[in-house]
Amino acid sequence: MTEKEDDIPSQTTSTNLFQHTIDPPKPAMVEPHLRSMNSLPSAPSSFEEQPVVKEGFNYWSHLPYPVEGEAVRIAQLNELIEDLYTYIKAGDFEGGARTSSRQIKRWLHLKFKMPKDTRKKLVELYYSLSLTPGIDSSAADTFANMFRLLAS
Repeated sequence: MTEKEDDIPSQTTSTNLFQHTIDPPKPAMVEPHLRSMNSLPSAPSSFEEQPVVKEGFNYWSHLPYPVEGEAVRIAQLNELIEDLYTYIKAGDFEGGARTSSRQIKRWLHLKFKMPKDTRKKLVELYYSLSLTPGIDSSAADTFANMFRLLAS
């Protein structure tokens, strides 16, 4: 009579059951003398050299109405910046420059992408405006907040 598999007593213990599911620990560092010349990394390809662009959520495709294009948005931003420079040249820091700054802030909160060179110039401008002596403290605070918003 042959024994069935169920009749054979199990020779595995509870520790043997889990040995196959747990991988053995790997060495933290490869010894330098164990590396061969063939295992050196190859030269990066042109695909690897390009930085990964992190895209945000596409808000505009989920709106129930059409949204203006990138060129129109940048043109509107440039108009806001021209107004800001006009107010600064006129010396109207408390009224006009603060109002233009608030409009630029609203433009940024609409999740539009600002070109890097424009952002860089605005960061420098708001930094110098926030440290300009003789400006009302509330206007300087507005300019400092804009500097923080643009620099982050």
